[in-house]
Amino acid sequence: MKLFSFFILLLVSFSAVSQEILLNDYNWFLTDISQNNLSKEKIFQEMDRSFVKTDSAICSNSAHMWVNDFKEKHDIQSGKIFVFFTKKNSDDGLKTWWYHASPLINENGAMWVLDAGYPYSIKGALSLEGWFSFFAKTTSCKEINFGEIELIEFMFKGQVFPQTTKFGKHDCYYKITPYTIWTPTSLAESLLGKDENGRSVKVDWQEINKSELYQACLESTTTKLTYHLNSSKYRCRKYVEEKGEAMPPL
Repeated sequence: MKLFSFFILLLVSFSAVSQEILLNDYNWFLTDISQNNLSKEKIFQEMDRSFVKTDSAICSNSAHMWVNDFKEKHDIQSGKIFVFFTKKNSDDGLKTWWYHASPLINENGAMWVLDAGYPYSIKGALSLEGWFSFFAKTTSCKEINFGEIELIEFMFKGQVFPQTTKFGKHDCYYKITPYTIWTPTSLAESLLGKDENGRSVKVDWQEINKSELYQACLESTTTKLTYHLNSSKYRCRKYVEEKGEAMPPL
């Protein structure tokens, strides 16, 4: 009986251990949300779909606001996933896509994508495979690794990726990053340490850049008609400064 009790206690102890996930290229850990008494379902339900205009916002901007909300509300170090399309899956009949980005979280050591931008189609968290299947119509996606310069530099071009490169033939490409990475350009710069013109740059991914968050907010929460109105600018400055810290000059 004592031996049985010991094994039960050991099992409970193992289940309580945090299962953080390390993103090697960034030395960045994704918080195990279960250790904060959170679930992917709860976080997905809380994602703002009123302030953020899900029907018109650019994906990288709305994703930037949502991951900021995760950090501010729950102190979660989340991530993002960027997928880059090829000609095989870039045209959905309405427009041509070259990339898509969504928030990503860790629950009990498993990654889940939280894409609240499609409320009529996506009702909850998706596995990586489910997310690839929904957006790329395939799960044959290659992860882009640090040092694969040819693929990383394609992020600067703003166009679909080639299916065939020296790294093989793939239907799509993807990269998982810290939540602080904003756009494909900042993703490429963070991996290369230089911009598209070859000039050295330093991307600080330890925390969200407030000016970038402000720009993401302006695009995500306003329409074309109200984009330049002072009321929109005031709301986004207030959103960024919620922690009581003044924004740097824009």
